[in-house]
Amino acid sequence: MITKSEYYVNATDEYPILFVIAALTKGTSIFKGISELKNKESDRIKEMQKVLKQVGINSTASKGSLKIFGKGMFDASDKKIYVPNLGDHRICMATFILAILTGAKTKIKNFNTVNSSSPSFLKTMKKLGAKFEIKK
Repeated sequence: MITKSEYYVNATDEYPILFVIAALTKGTSIFKGISELKNKESDRIKEMQKVLKQVGINSTASKGSLKIFGKGMFDASDKKIYVPNLGDHRICMATFILAILTGAKTKIKNFNTVNSSSPSFLKTMKKLGAKFEIKK
């Protein structure tokens, strides 16, 4: 069953986690009017597509839009996610959440960039029960 949701929101910082939610929701999600995501700390559309692909989530991007083919909740413990040093705190946090929820082994370079917007992020995640290891 394909579902279609259309919401118009100007929330460039929230889109990466919304993309994760779409990936973990069964059906097709379409995000339109998001061309401004290319002008953030990274090209958030392209970078989140790379992250999602690493756990087997298909997506297609066209001018100012992204379509994500969500699977629902799934086990990705046999997958690995790698995020290079993008300097984008929102990509780091969204990837962390995706990894925690799917079990994917994850390496995020320069995760410290998260401190720019959410210095207590890891502390909060630990309180919520997230299990993770920080390697230097």
